[in-house]
Amino acid sequence: MYQYIEKAINNALEHDTQCALLFIDLDKFKPVNDSFGHAVGDKLLCNVTERVTSILGNNAQLGRQSGDEFLVLIQNVESQESLRRVVKEISKELANRVIIEDFAINISASIGVALYPFDAVTPDILIRNADVAMMQAKQGGRNDFEFFSDKMNEQIKQKLLLENDLKDAARDNLFFNHYQPIIDIEAKTINGVELLMRWENNGQLVSPALFIPIAEETGLVTQLTEQALRRALVELKKLLNQNKLFYISLNLSPKHILKENITERLQLILAQAQISPKQLRLEITESILLEDKHKAANQLQKLKAAGFKLLLDDFGTGYSSLTYLSQFPINVIKIDQSFVNSIGVDKGDESIIKTILSLAENLELYCIAEGVETREQMMFLASAGCHVLQGYYFAKPMTAKALCEDNCFGNIINLV
Repeated sequence: MYQYIEKAINNALEHDTQCALLFIDLDKFKPVNDSFGHAVGDKLLCNVTERVTSILGNNAQLGRQSGDEFLVLIQNVESQESLRRVVKEISKELANRVIIEDFAINISASIGVALYPFDAVTPDILIRNADVAMMQAKQGGRNDFEFFSDKMNEQIKQKLLLENDLKDAARDNLFFNHYQPIIDIEAKTINGVELLMRWENNGQLVSPALFIPIAEETGLVTQLTEQALRRALVELKKLLNQNKLFYISLNLSPKHILKENITERLQLILAQAQISPKQLRLEITESILLEDKHKAANQLQKLKAAGFKLLLDDFGTGYSSLTYLSQFPINVIKIDQSFVNSIGVDKGDESIIKTILSLAENLELYCIAEGVETREQMMFLASAGCHVLQGYYFAKPMTAKALCEDNCFGNIINLV
């Protein structure tokens, strides 16, 4: 494919025309391979090739980059608008459901676009910039496309700098914990806290939404999560020992949950602090279950057998949430704050909350509603039968010192 790109650039230079390179990466291709087998995966790749080729004209060339990545070279580009129409058509086509060996398969694609001569004048830079644009599309939520811009290079540079700082901070254990209380408004008790990692870099707090994805990409997230847990067991030792029902709720990433020895590692950390697995709850998201369904199921079964309770976070926002309740050993549902925010505003979301609570009761699960910010939201949830809540109405995430102050629990309970 490289030779075709080189030839296209020389041709465009000679005739004063434009050419474009599309970098296509299939979203969630790995779960297809894992769930249906490599033979189905290979047929899907052939199917993708056929569908993309059917859209392209005589001036285009399709090639495989690696794995589930493709390059599309388009010569004699008339305008960005005409190019955008082609890219949009490819994106739309690849999002359509296909049937492979009687399996209905849904995938999508993240597509990056770079243009000669505006974005690059050599094959290597054209490929790199199309790749950068593709990554931007993937980070934006997948099933999308992006045209390369110089701003993306600056973003890549800043990300690399942040990545280096993150590695240094992980090595030197420079992160710290905040804790958000989880309240039972019926019993008027604080049941536990959600552990939230924080990082201050060059005098400024870095948003977890920024550094957690980088930690996942670099493989640091397991180390950071375990460091955070060890800190919590020291900082909250008094609370944990005073009340054996008090628990820490820990967020786990896909990379962490899929580690072969995660159960043993967590058991060892707790044993060293003389804390029972019953006092540690593990929050997982739907993305973990999508990563490798069979392995995730095995890992979660091991964790449950070891005494850990499992919480499905952001419930209701994923398309397969209901399926997971029957396939995985979930104990607790956390109702996503997007539904809670709509209380008093959207009757539809209020109905969804009631449906989730009814479903949980029938499945003998219980619910935690997160993101509670007003008394109105608390009262609605209480009347609907949800009594375990967390959110800014009760308390923002705080340090262990603030949490352990004598009047902290009382002040929070007084808001009920």
